[in-house]
Amino acid sequence: MQKQSWAGILAVLVILITVNLLAGRFPLRADLTENKEHTLITSTRNLLHRLYDFLNIKVYFSRDLPSYMATLDRQVKDLLDEYSAAGDGRVLVEFIDPDSDPALAQSVQMMGIPKLQLSQYQEERAEVTTAFLGIAVQYEDKTEVVPVVQNINRLEYDLTSAVLKASSERKQVGLAAGVNAESFRGVEQILSEQYDVVPVDPSAQEISEEITTLILLDDDTLTDQALYRVDQFVMRGGRLLYLAPAVTVDLATLQARPRPLRAAKLASAYGLQVPSTLVVDAQAPLVSFDVGFVLPLSVRYPWFVQVISEGMDPENPITSDLQSMVFPWTSPVLADSSAGEVQVLARSSERSFAKGAPWVLNPQSQITPPEVFESQPVAVALRGSFTSAFAGEPVPGDSLGVEPPGLQEGMETQMVVVGSTHFADNRFLSQYQTNTLFLANAVDWMTLGDDLIAIRSRASVSRPLREVDEDKRGMLKLLAWIPVPVLVVLFGLVRARIRRNRRERDAAVFAGGQV
Repeated sequence: MQKQSWAGILAVLVILITVNLLAGRFPLRADLTENKEHTLITSTRNLLHRLYDFLNIKVYFSRDLPSYMATLDRQVKDLLDEYSAAGDGRVLVEFIDPDSDPALAQSVQMMGIPKLQLSQYQEERAEVTTAFLGIAVQYEDKTEVVPVVQNINRLEYDLTSAVLKASSERKQVGLAAGVNAESFRGVEQILSEQYDVVPVDPSAQEISEEITTLILLDDDTLTDQALYRVDQFVMRGGRLLYLAPAVTVDLATLQARPRPLRAAKLASAYGLQVPSTLVVDAQAPLVSFDVGFVLPLSVRYPWFVQVISEGMDPENPITSDLQSMVFPWTSPVLADSSAGEVQVLARSSERSFAKGAPWVLNPQSQITPPEVFESQPVAVALRGSFTSAFAGEPVPGDSLGVEPPGLQEGMETQMVVVGSTHFADNRFLSQYQTNTLFLANAVDWMTLGDDLIAIRSRASVSRPLREVDEDKRGMLKLLAWIPVPVLVVLFGLVRARIRRNRRERDAAVFAGGQV
């Protein structure tokens, strides 16, 4: 009997040692998060597979970090282990404490990684300590840095972005904002993390062939020459993000008036139409207005179209992982599929409609609904080859007819069109963070393909509640409240039953003992 016991113990030990050795040699992990947040995106793995030289990732973390950052280096190491595994031996990771060498600390700061001041509480008093929290990515003779690791959820995007910058030429994105340039500094700042953002004035100069994607705001200052230059940019395969406000809204007075698109000729040639109407949607976000009260007035504002996941294209990588966007004062975008492949990226809910002038945008005013509601497309993507808007016409500005005609038929290209500029200006871009993701995804899709979109999008966590009527709302509240007391009662009944069974069993044993 004793020999059998020892044999069983020995067998268990052999099994445990074998499993441990196999686990160390063939590690298995299960990522149970909804968006697979702890698993490298396919585009990251593909990028690492394409590397033909060694990629050095140097993590410059101070050894003594505040207690609330105790797990940060472990999380970073776990992610970089995934990079090493995906790099087939070409990704080399090294953790370095710059505080160990003053000369190294100075070199790291010159590289662009700052020494941060961090607060921590010890023995009921606040202390300030300094630390490095940066990463450098080195490939061939290029070095890109992630200056500060602040958000572990964003780290894969930052790292993959740095790898892209180090392993390829930095691409140019043109921004033609006209007189509204100052209102779109936020766009420039967001995109400058990945691209060289170049101001463009097509009314004054040709659009450089170095520019891959052009962001065009329909502006009254656009001349015929400017439109011709934009058209030729598209004809030679340039990508276009076109913001087309067909209604002008004065933010100070909330007065609106129709606005003919200056680039309507281009839009028509590419199979696009943006009517001078505004989309009204009962599925609206809460918006705060300063109406002279002590506190701002917060109301559901149907002139702001809130598009949730059901209204987004699940196939296009621009919107496939987004949960919510808000389009303030937007017009519908109608696209003719005969001009190319059309994908509706975002559309309003089934309880929406397009309203023509006049508009009363006051948040306290009542809106008379139509007899029929209809979902409206507010952002579309086009892919294809388009005919020039100036085909068969002389070059604008060439009164002598000496300039050769431009391209009449275009190369394969991509466009994204939105019926508003408000969703991307400084004020609303900072207010609605997922709009930032949409804008960046659109530029990435046209400029880089799908390499960074999936990483950036899965950080989007905005999940607004769907609108339900009063009866359903009451029922949902009741259903949410009922399970708690029911579970308590069931637990009590089960516990009482167990106790009674135990007493009966003990009584039977006791009675049997007496007999």
